[in-house]
Parts: sequence; structure tokens; C-alpha cells
Amino acid sequence: MNNFMRVAVLSALLGVGSAWAEGLAKADQKMLTDLAMANMAEIETAKLALQKTQSDRVKSFAQQMVDDHTKGLEEVRKVAAARSLTLPTELDAKHKALAAKLEKLSGDKFDRSYMEQAGVQAHKEAHQLVSKAESSAQDSELKSLATRLQPTISQHLNNAEQLNAAIKGNRATMGSSGTQGSSSGAGNKPPAEADSHDHGTTGGNKPDSSTRDNKPEKR
Repeated sequence: MNNFMRVAVLSALLGVGSAWAEGLAKADQKMLTDLAMANMAEIETAKLALQKTQSDRVKSFAQQMVDDHTKGLEEVRKVAAARSLTLPTELDAKHKALAAKLEKLSGDKFDRSYMEQAGVQAHKEAHQLVSKAESSAQDSELKSLATRLQPTISQHLNNAEQLNAAIKGNRATMGSSGTQGSSSGAGNKPPAEADSHDHGTTGGNKPDSSTRDNKPEKR
């Protein structure tokens, strides 16, 4: 009799849990899943950056991504567990492709691609996601989660944009320095060489007026 009662109570509790999970709107389930994926992707690409980058600034940014998004992922998992929602445990095809692309790069090319895609673009998408959850999620815990995540993601996006601009600026400066060097080298021609070049450009091989004036007159 006691065993029968235990089974009945357990079945009732499981039934309540299932009903709760089924009651979570499909849109809310997708937003929770997308939040988990975004955090997982940031962690994986940042770990890759810590291994491959030679830039102290990129390394510092990547370490912050690992720390902050690990905390963010834990919060997402808590809300999902409370709603009996099973989250993915590995990256989807889109984020696997990005990781594979970054894996093949090194040096300056890696830094630029990492900051542009995992830094700026990914955080723009994450910012849109938490804004949507904050404004349209039906579940109160999901709304609260989005509100807590918003300031951190905004900070990440701002930092990523600044660092990405600095990396591009350094590359542009190096490129312009090389161009200026070539120009200055061309400008150091000897005067005689420059003069002969100027005559060839403006007058070609035509004789000048003094030459034409020296022709003998016909009588």
C-alpha cells in the first residue's frame, strides 16, 4: 500500500512538471535555446582566441568572454532547468563553421576575423536577442534573465567595437606608411633625371623653338 502511494505521488509530480514544461511558449523555448547557444559559442571562440592570438588586448578581451559568458550560460541553464527545458550541449552547424574557420587562421588575420565575427557581429545578435526576450517573452523568469544579461552584453559589444576599430586602424596605418615610403623614394630622383622626365611628358620628342629658328632660309 505504501509503495503504491509513493508511485502515485511521484507520477503526480512528474505530471505537474511535464505540464509546466509544455506550458512554456514555443517562442520562449527558442529564446532560451538561442541564449544558451550564444553563450556557448562565445566561450568556445574565446578559448580558441586565448590559444592563437599574439595580441595582449585580444587575449584580455577573450578572457573576459570566457568568464562572463560562462556565468551567463549558468544562468540560462538554471531558468531552463526550472522549466524542464533540455538545452543543447554542443554548438550548432552555424557556430561550428565559424569555429572551424577561425581555427585555420593565425596572426593578424585571426585577430581581425575573431573580433569582427565573434566580437562585434555575435554581440550585435546577442543584444537583439536579449532585447527581444526582455520585451516579448511571456515567461517572467526569462524576462528577468534578459534584463540581467543586457548590461553585460552591451558592454561586450562596446568593447568589441572599440578593439576591432583599433585593430583595423593599426593595419591601415601600417599600409599607409608603406605607401608613403614608396612615394618618398620616387620623389628623391636626381634633378637631372626629373628634368628629363618632365620634358618627355610635356613636349615629347618635338624640337623646341630655338631649333626651329636655326633652320636656313630658302632663297
